Amino acid sequence: MGFFDTIGRGWKMSKLSMSVVRKDPELLVYMILAGVMSLVCLVGMSMPQFMDMEWAVNDDASFTPAYLGFTFVGYMLLSIVVVFWNCAIIANANIRLTGGDPTFGDGLGEAFKRLPIIIVWGIIAGTVGLLFKLLEGVARSSDSDAAKIVARIIHMIGGLVWWMMTFFMIPHLILEGQSVGDALKSSRSTFSQTWGENIASGLGIGLIAVLIGIPIVFITVVMSITLGPIGLLFGALGIGLLIAWANAAEQVAVVALYRFAKDGQMPQIYQNAGMQTYTFGQAQGV
Repeated sequence: MGFFDTIGRGWKMSKLSMSVVRKDPELLVYMILAGVMSLVCLVGMSMPQFMDMEWAVNDDASFTPAYLGFTFVGYMLLSIVVVFWNCAIIANANIRLTGGDPTFGDGLGEAFKRLPIIIVWGIIAGTVGLLFKLLEGVARSSDSDAAKIVARIIHMIGGLVWWMMTFFMIPHLILEGQSVGDALKSSRSTFSQTWGENIASGLGIGLIAVLIGIPIVFITVVMSITLGPIGLLFGALGIGLLIAWANAAEQVAVVALYRFAKDGQMPQIYQNAGMQTYTFGQAQGV
């Protein structure tokens, strides 16, 4: 029953984490700003290619070294943007889950205080992410079936290990002020204490988002048939807000599990819902 207990607690924690986002809409604003800035980065990276600029694209349609360097810098900037806003969300969520009442400026202030280390971690995370993308590209384009299989296995296992090692990276960076090396060690240690709940909470939030997304898609289809572009605009805004809400809730769940690992009990908002402790295989109520 341990596994199913964990899934049930993950589902409950997912709903509670989403309720925190409703109480603190600035978390959603953070995520929307992150999305807008990320979109700007992606568009900026793609424009030279789409406009077929001479410095970016050769006559044979291959990319120039200058454009490859340009996209690398853009990808690093994109990674830094994501890390920065996740740090702001983590900081604000921690204030809320420890009994405070955060404002929009609180998360920004904490993130700016740690901006140098955020840049360093953003570059590291971006570089690792780029390597995984290269492996994925090798798996897709290789003429050798064996090479495709090896690349896919490395991509899958490497991605899973990296996710486990860095799950609590940002809380240790932003809340404890640790260096990248120390935060990586602490993140790995913290994950080992809550690993079942980490997976279950992520699955729960994803499932809730899917369940909410289904009617949005249905309404979008109906509105598109009757109202044309207005329906598509509604769908894009609805799905975009849903993704932002789910991503913000995931960061709240990370903070809740981080606090459990540190304090030995869940934050008060979770205790009020019957979660005093959160042990794999055994839920203990208040």
